[in-house]
Amino acid sequence: MRPWLRHLVLQALRNSRAFCGSHGKPAPLPVPQKIVATWEAISLGRQLVPEYFNFAHDVLDVWSRLEEAGHRPPNPAFWWVNGTGAEIKWSFEELGKQSRKAANVLGGACGLQPGDRMMLVLPRLPEWWLVSVACMRTGTVMIPGVTQLTEKDLKYRLQASRAKSIITSDSLAPRVDAISAECPSLQTKLLVSDSSRPGWLNFRELLREASTEHNCMRTKSRDPLAIYFTSGTTGAPKMVEHSQSSYGLGFVASGRRWVALTESDIFWNTTDTGWVKAAWTLFSAWPNGSCIFVHELPRVDAKVILNTLSKFPITTLCCVPTIFRLLVQEDLTRYQFQSLRHCLTGGEALNPDVREKWKHQTGVELYEGYGQSETVVICANPKGMKIKSGSMGKASPPYDVQIVDDEGNVLPPGEEGNVAVRIRPTRPFCFFNCYLVVKAFIVLTPAYSSHDPEALTRELQEHVKRVTAPYKYPRKVAFVSELPKTVSGKIQRSKLRSQEWGK
Repeated sequence: MRPWLRHLVLQALRNSRAFCGSHGKPAPLPVPQKIVATWEAISLGRQLVPEYFNFAHDVLDVWSRLEEAGHRPPNPAFWWVNGTGAEIKWSFEELGKQSRKAANVLGGACGLQPGDRMMLVLPRLPEWWLVSVACMRTGTVMIPGVTQLTEKDLKYRLQASRAKSIITSDSLAPRVDAISAECPSLQTKLLVSDSSRPGWLNFRELLREASTEHNCMRTKSRDPLAIYFTSGTTGAPKMVEHSQSSYGLGFVASGRRWVALTESDIFWNTTDTGWVKAAWTLFSAWPNGSCIFVHELPRVDAKVILNTLSKFPITTLCCVPTIFRLLVQEDLTRYQFQSLRHCLTGGEALNPDVREKWKHQTGVELYEGYGQSETVVICANPKGMKIKSGSMGKASPPYDVQIVDDEGNVLPPGEEGNVAVRIRPTRPFCFFNCYLVVKAFIVLTPAYSSHDPEALTRELQEHVKRVTAPYKYPRKVAFVSELPKTVSGKIQRSKLRSQEWGK
């Protein structure tokens, strides 16, 4: 365990009275809250990010020890239902045990090494969360994908990422088989199913046989944790890499302030596992000791969502505005939400009319937040803040957010412009590491044509790091005799992209 947490955890394990003060004196801050406060201080930018950090080891295993010592309410850490009677509950201790078994599957049968990449394309099944934690334990870089991916989408992502393994379900496996021959880097295919399929390893069978003993990989804070493909709004989807700390610690403060989570909360986010909001839930709930609630929800059904809120003690709900629009069309007076106290939304603009209807019929306010694949939460309406309809709220620390014009000048209140995040002189640690499809095509002058290409590549990369943000440097460099240009002299970047991806 890292030195910056060891003394707090030992205090909790050795002192069963950590929650109680002496008679007549104010009770000291409970030890779990001290630990969360340490993580929150890093998230807010008030404390340095440690050199080494691993979410599974430094967060989940810490909660497992605190849970064992009785320093957490009896809520599960993970609670999954499928709507037809099946139910799974894991404590942090059980989550640790199962994820260590899963880690042995990844490192054993799959042969994955630290830094290798694995695609996770699963519906809302418990295995998605299990394998996500197993990736952290092994140093495997996870690449989540939505279950709506077509064969073309899968091929593009597997080829671009050079993923060595993929895990998916029965419904997606045929699509993977249709294109796997064109993905030479793909070495193993894991199937989450109760049946077998030729050419696939059965994850559930391997998990049952795997050992519960596993030594967590010692990762640095800036080591890669996850890669998300952007939506591709302005071109081909780009790979966005996040680090162990940018996600692992970057959501603690927003989880505390916007999502308003505590150890007693049960948090349900209805999002698909392939979207970044699923990871946002994981990395905001578990550092705060909260329970993640999951309904398999094969398709969006307003009545199922409302009945689930009525049946289970869910305290916190997060849905995209589209789902809230569906919910307010139902007769909400027929339902009683005994435990629901806090609701959130994001991912698209919230119609003020939807917010007002939800609040009027449930008595619970809707708190909007905003972020991107490249960031954690940028702006949000924290709990307790007076909400202005149509507003995304205020900047979420450690981000400094301003509205600027096209030249980067800060605009006065009321002016329309671009949302800008300040990255100098201090770059927020929870910003993404880099775009991975970045490549430089370089034409050398005669004076440099005889230089060692490897040494020249390193020199150019260091130059870019010095004159721009460090994450912008090109990971790939190609020296070419000329660049394709139009008759007017403009570089034809589309041809360069085709040349690259054509390979």
